[in-house]
Amino acid sequence: MFFISDELARESDVTVSTYVTSQAEYKGFSTYVISCIFLFVWLSWSVLPDSILNKLGVYYYPSRWWALAIPSYVLVLMMYTYVGLALYNIEVATVKLDDPRTIVDDSGVIITELPGFNQDKIDEYLFNSTSGIWDLPIHEVNKVLYSDEY
Repeated sequence: MFFISDELARESDVTVSTYVTSQAEYKGFSTYVISCIFLFVWLSWSVLPDSILNKLGVYYYPSRWWALAIPSYVLVLMMYTYVGLALYNIEVATVKLDDPRTIVDDSGVIITELPGFNQDKIDEYLFNSTSGIWDLPIHEVNKVLYSDEY
């Protein structure tokens, strides 16, 4: 039999958790069994006629209207939740366009604020690609984009 070595996985910097609780198999199996029983009972209640349910000893049960209403309500609730979260992210969690946080952030390093920076060398940074570490001051970028100085 041919075995594939996991040597590359062990040498990588990605760590995979091997911590599994001792009861994980039992919890998964019991969840599976309970959900299957629930599905079987729900389908039996929604499909079987009253006479068969009465023969099985079930005399009191909700109206069959709920067999379609509950899944429909859950589906509509899921759709409203999806739309609500999208609207929340757009309207509340997104900063306005005139907010300064759309231009700069706390982790950015503006090159003109570095110690020992010579203001005369700003052209070297304006017309070359940045290293990905430094940010250019917005007023210098605006000069290049919107004025005739350069």
